[in-house]
Amino acid sequence: MIETSNKSQRQHIVEQLGHALDFHIQPLQLCGIQLELIALSSLVDIAATAQRMSETAAGGLVDLWPELLLKLGAEQAHGNLVQGLLKGRTLIVKTDGTGAAWVTSEKQKLQRPVGTPNNQNILISSQTGFIEDLATNLGLLRNELRSAGLQQTCVDIGLDEKRRIVVLSMANAADPEFAAPIVKALTQHAHLPFTSLQQLTRWLCKRPIWNPIPPYVKTESPHEIAFFLKKGRVVLMIEGYPEAIVLPVELPDLFISDTDREQPPSIAFMIIVFRILGVLVAITAPAAYVALVSVNPDVMKVELIYSIALSRVGVPYPSLTEALLLLFIIEMLFEALIRLPKSIGPAMTMVGGIILGQAVVSANLVSNLLIIILAASTIANFTIIGYHFALVIRLWRYIMLFLAALFGPLGIVCGFYLLLSLISSASLMRKPMVPLTPDMRKE
Repeated sequence: MIETSNKSQRQHIVEQLGHALDFHIQPLQLCGIQLELIALSSLVDIAATAQRMSETAAGGLVDLWPELLLKLGAEQAHGNLVQGLLKGRTLIVKTDGTGAAWVTSEKQKLQRPVGTPNNQNILISSQTGFIEDLATNLGLLRNELRSAGLQQTCVDIGLDEKRRIVVLSMANAADPEFAAPIVKALTQHAHLPFTSLQQLTRWLCKRPIWNPIPPYVKTESPHEIAFFLKKGRVVLMIEGYPEAIVLPVELPDLFISDTDREQPPSIAFMIIVFRILGVLVAITAPAAYVALVSVNPDVMKVELIYSIALSRVGVPYPSLTEALLLLFIIEMLFEALIRLPKSIGPAMTMVGGIILGQAVVSANLVSNLLIIILAASTIANFTIIGYHFALVIRLWRYIMLFLAALFGPLGIVCGFYLLLSLISSASLMRKPMVPLTPDMRKE
């Protein structure tokens, strides 16, 4: 019941939301009681809600406000009414200001239908993908994982703008000492507004800002989420995000997908080996070209030296500048393809990949061999699982390039040492990225 503060509370709602185009107050009479229905028309189908309430309350009069609430299946309104309206709830208020209650809303159809993942190719599994609606995503996961052991903990982040995060884990698989600190960390920062996944990462673990390795895996596939939950991982579903966050990430996750287990062991092993070789080619190929051409050409065979020298006839600058120029063009092409409409993207690929490549060779700006090396490196870059980890490989390609230009083949070894050091030291809530048993660590 809203007693002395009811009129001021209603006035507070009008002051906060009255300027909005979708704010709606509709007079309504149910069972002889004069009411006002308050809701946001962008979130609530007000006409359908009012009609359903009229049909439910039809068939007689009631003398008391509690009887009407019982008939409508409503609940007394308490707390911050503005936040309830922003969540898509419907408020009914007595015109004399002596009562207010929440009723079931008929939602507006705002979310897109369930379809295939937009940013992830699914080969062998369910083709459904997560959408922005949190309840729909939980339903998709339930269809894949019909287990009573699925534990859910909801945390609302923010004060004025609430963002719901659901922490999922399996009772018989996940480590309680890992899942509980995640919930605790989110709860401790519940008063802060949620802005990005990087902010969420800072809440969960303290790590240097220069460390590019993300501590999570993102996926749009409910089938993959069910697989990770069975392996004992913790999954975060964020309201408004069409992707689920898997914690923590382990090194095998970058090379082994759940669909690989659908293949015979020999085929799966072959695919995994190709992915590992692809990452090595993506990182080392440009750096090896610069190191062998500019720093240590004497380690190559004479025939290879002659072939490389012949391909670089007329190129007016060192191999490092040559490689950086072509890599810069490739990076611009990537960023353009991401933001261009799909109807223009293939044409842009044709211009950037064939016409521009042929033009720079004809103008003696780069060598034919470098184009082959960078093309192979660019293709191999995306053999790793997860686009955000492919970005790490793209970054490390430049680090290796500069180290190779300074120290030659020794710089490539130093670059691998730094990368392996980052991977081995990466952890989330004391869970290392490289999963080692205690016996292996002692050795």
